[in-house]
Amino acid sequence: MAMARKKKLDKMEVIELVKEKPKPEFNFKRGRTSGKLIFETKDLVIGYDEPLSRPLNISMERGEKIALVGANGIGKTTLLKSILGLVKPYSGEVELGDYQMIGYFEQESDPNNATTCIEEIWKEFPSWNQYEVRSALAKCGLTTKHIESQVRVLSGGEQAKVRLCKILNVETNILLLDEPTNHLDVDAKEELKRALREYKGTILLICHEPEFYQDIVTDVWNCQEWSTKI
Repeated sequence: MAMARKKKLDKMEVIELVKEKPKPEFNFKRGRTSGKLIFETKDLVIGYDEPLSRPLNISMERGEKIALVGANGIGKTTLLKSILGLVKPYSGEVELGDYQMIGYFEQESDPNNATTCIEEIWKEFPSWNQYEVRSALAKCGLTTKHIESQVRVLSGGEQAKVRLCKILNVETNILLLDEPTNHLDVDAKEELKRALREYKGTILLICHEPEFYQDIVTDVWNCQEWSTKI
């Protein structure tokens, strides 16, 4: 009898967990149209203490959706950061176009981040009330328990949803996404794919999953062709 009751309680708990897990809804806010040129590099060499690439003369125009592919450690993230100006080029230069509203998705969260998800979003949107913050996080597929937890204790997929929440709620015309599918569950991955296919702006995407990006992008750049690490 006790065992039967335990099984019934376990079943109820599973049902509650399923019921509480919200389905993610990703809809990027489109900003004003950017200038025709997104970026152009002139003999750009990326790297820190040593070069990670040969000199690059590449460019991207408004409306293009490009996937950066290749092995880990060859400089794909460094290229994104060099384009953004977050990392100084080893040599050469990057020219950015006009009227750019960039949404940048970083590959990982700060492991020492002790803020809660609510605090993390409030920092970005200080004029929001608590209901608006909670609603935005719930729309990304996070439960009440996740929303009230510190970011650093969440799983990789849940942390990714918090980072996505930030760029989903600002107007953008360019998305720079560094491995956005890492750790995401199937529902979130499918919803992100749909949202990126519908996005009318420009996308530069680092991704290891052809089944994710092949229906989104207009071109694929194999970074191994210019890497000094291969």
